[in-house]
Amino acid sequence: MTKRKLLKLMVKEAMVPNFSINKTLANFAINLAATGFDDSRCGNLVNDSRQVQANDVFAAIVGTQQDASQFITAAIAQGASVVIRQCDEASMHGHVEYQQSNRAPVPVVSFYQLADKLHQVSAHYYQMPSNDLTMIGVTGTNGKTSCCHLLAQLFTANQAKSAIIGTLGAGPLDDLQDVNNTTPGPTLLQQLLLGFKQQGISNVAMEVSSHALAQKRLDANMIDIAVFTNLSRDHLDYHGDMQSYARAKQKLFVKNSDQRWVINGDDAVGRQWLEQDDVCNDTLVYGLEQSISALPAKLYVCADNVKCHQAGISFNVHSSFGHCHIDSSLLGKFNVSNLLAVISVALSSGVGIDEMPSLVQQLQSVAGRMELFSAHGKASAVVDYAHTPDGLEQALRSARQHCQGKLWVVFGCGGDRDKGKRPMMGAIAEQFADHIVLTNDNPRSESAEQITDDIAAGIKDLSNTQVIIDRQQAVLTTLAKANAKDMVLLAGKGHEDYLIIGEQTIAYNEREVVRQFYTQGDAR
Repeated sequence: MTKRKLLKLMVKEAMVPNFSINKTLANFAINLAATGFDDSRCGNLVNDSRQVQANDVFAAIVGTQQDASQFITAAIAQGASVVIRQCDEASMHGHVEYQQSNRAPVPVVSFYQLADKLHQVSAHYYQMPSNDLTMIGVTGTNGKTSCCHLLAQLFTANQAKSAIIGTLGAGPLDDLQDVNNTTPGPTLLQQLLLGFKQQGISNVAMEVSSHALAQKRLDANMIDIAVFTNLSRDHLDYHGDMQSYARAKQKLFVKNSDQRWVINGDDAVGRQWLEQDDVCNDTLVYGLEQSISALPAKLYVCADNVKCHQAGISFNVHSSFGHCHIDSSLLGKFNVSNLLAVISVALSSGVGIDEMPSLVQQLQSVAGRMELFSAHGKASAVVDYAHTPDGLEQALRSARQHCQGKLWVVFGCGGDRDKGKRPMMGAIAEQFADHIVLTNDNPRSESAEQITDDIAAGIKDLSNTQVIIDRQQAVLTTLAKANAKDMVLLAGKGHEDYLIIGEQTIAYNEREVVRQFYTQGDAR
């Protein structure tokens, strides 16, 4: 990998408009050069001390939970060749100190407000790789993972090499690598994008979380197509209220000459954004025909005649690009919305409307997203990641549309997270399911029994509710009890392969548990 020379990137970054610091990055580079530092040996730019390798540059920022300057000694011990340390006094910008190591002394350079600028510095360090990629950023409470996977599938089927970054990992779909966060930190993100560029990848579909936007992990100007799926209650333990949560999401949408917007017109927040005066001229609105017909957008993609059947879903597409009929093996009406978002992005990227039916027909469900399992003589099971009130309601509504008998739901709520949603999810389960089984879902430091009590507080009639704390036992007991025509929604874990109980992370793969249950019989 060809690395950007540290001193050159500092000079280049000094030319960025509106980069307001009292001493420019050029002066920063001059100060560092005066130390005799040899930047030819710089490795990766890293802001997690645990990931530092020989010759890497360690960026010690002040984060939301801790100050990384406490890890400088550890980073140097692991081989960091230079450290950039955040300072909050402009007069200290470019100040150089040295810290001893078992090699040569390591320069520790102060950088004014580094946390706010790290995404810019990282982009220049890795030679602005996003300039050579079509970057699709997808934000919203639900649907981000599904939309990104479906986009990568569609573009790949259309002979455009594609990658994703998100909850399930980063890379081409057949070679995903784990990442710690839905949206990686700014240094890792740019490193990934450079790798994609070198692999000949042309399209990147990236989940953009509200946390990433609030914490400035990326510059929204790097996004070519910004997609908004929906907004419902989630992460209020971090954002505080729905208004702040929505404002964080909206940071993805910038009005420049290049970025195009794709917004869900069925969502109330999406409609509010579409009615604002500064909406992008190239905005494309998608949704059900009756919802978006009156919205102020020149470009549109809408669906009607939506049908759910045993083999999946079908609907008609009407758009400013033309019309077509879609048949898909995906389950649930909410996947109509996901597919409309995907079709909208594809159409705005130049894929023809006539190609959509065959391309969409090739799309497969994402692991742990309304993933169907069945066997002759047994109830069907649907594994889904739904862990918010809106997500659970959508999953239950969708399962009901394909269910011929009784609908069961097995779910819990995460510990040390938004407690207010627990009774709400209990009430939703009671409204849309026939039988409820409450169980574990990453209780963390909280009592699992207290969490299920909180959920049960939202259920008025507990006669059809059972509590089985052990998650695997809850799943297997429910699947064995349900009748052949019934459907069991297993909500919350989805693709995850672990449970967090106390401080322990315990191996648990719900998809494998279900798969093994069905292989005991005539699985299909």
